[in-house]
Amino acid sequence: MREWILRALIAVKLHGEYSNLYLRKHLKSCDPKDRNLATRIFYGTIQNWSYCEACWQIYAKRKVNDKIAVLLTMSTYQLLFLDKVPAYAIINDAVNLAGLIQPRSKGFVNAILHQVKPLENEKDPIAFETSCPSWVVKMWTKQYGKTQAENMARCSCQILPVTIRCNPLRMDKEEIAQYKTIKSPDIYIGHDITSDPLYISGKISVQDRGSLAIAQFMDVQAGDRVLDCCSAPGTKAMAMAERMKDEGYIDCIDIHAHRVQLIQQDAKRLGLSCIHAQVGDATKLNGLGMYSKVLCDVPCSGYGVLARKPDIKLHMQPSDMDTLIPLQAQILSCASTHVVNGGILVYSTCTLNKKENEKQVDRFLASHPEFILLSQKTIFPNSMHDGFFMAKMQKSKNLV
Repeated sequence: MREWILRALIAVKLHGEYSNLYLRKHLKSCDPKDRNLATRIFYGTIQNWSYCEACWQIYAKRKVNDKIAVLLTMSTYQLLFLDKVPAYAIINDAVNLAGLIQPRSKGFVNAILHQVKPLENEKDPIAFETSCPSWVVKMWTKQYGKTQAENMARCSCQILPVTIRCNPLRMDKEEIAQYKTIKSPDIYIGHDITSDPLYISGKISVQDRGSLAIAQFMDVQAGDRVLDCCSAPGTKAMAMAERMKDEGYIDCIDIHAHRVQLIQQDAKRLGLSCIHAQVGDATKLNGLGMYSKVLCDVPCSGYGVLARKPDIKLHMQPSDMDTLIPLQAQILSCASTHVVNGGILVYSTCTLNKKENEKQVDRFLASHPEFILLSQKTIFPNSMHDGFFMAKMQKSKNLV
């Protein structure tokens, strides 16, 4: 199992693969009985990377092979965060894995791991303990206050449950109680949901509660004509289609052809015919008509979903916003031209950053007086879900 985890972490840390996509592709190659623990170690190590790295680097007096460094960080996570796994077993496995990578490092790995212990940083304790960059904790503190900033940082290290959305077209919520792999109302406790007959038959889907809240915020009705202009992988579009009883029309746009295929595949799995996915640039949206409801779930820095997408922590920089904020504004402005008079425009992100959220909405409204703000809210992360932002705007009914 630990060899599988090491390969997975090397893929994410050294080769830039996305953690969630790697698991989707490769989790089936891990022994079913080990999948829950392997997933926890995989995600937990990435979530706590800089802290765990600091805890072993203090004892290293020389440059360390990149793969050995990944092994040490992974093993340190297990030593410091897993209570039920004996330290000798963790260290023994690490030494054996070191032998596969660089045999001469076996003694070094053994010596380092026997010294590892928790560290403190009095200057910036929250950022250090949660492996969040100091600059993002300072930004959150300025925008949301010290207490909320600390909560968000700590939530980024949570191992969140797999939550599901029931497809009401194929299964009543009351039926969930019959299945041992689901803890009512929406927590999946099986080993691999993609292999579960409930998932394969389109009765359930994986969706974070916060993400589902955005789809519900759209308040779609049967017969609506909807545009989801940054749709892939289509999770929110599927939730809206189910709520619409598959009656109406949802155009799903994404700039990448392979991600459009993901939308099409999921619509087929769920038996949804109102989903129409196509490749398109959300800053142009050429050839599209008018819609009663438009969702702009724009590309963002992702600071709200650090628990489920912890690899963001490995490369996040303040400069990320420099290109994202103008892109978000361009997409929102373009999408607004496809809203019918009296129609609804929802802007949403999976980030916690007022520059990309409230201030982005304020700038849009200032330059588009034909829209008014109906409501907006931030979902802060907790032990059950990630963090999201959403704003609902309406276009005037009386425009000529």
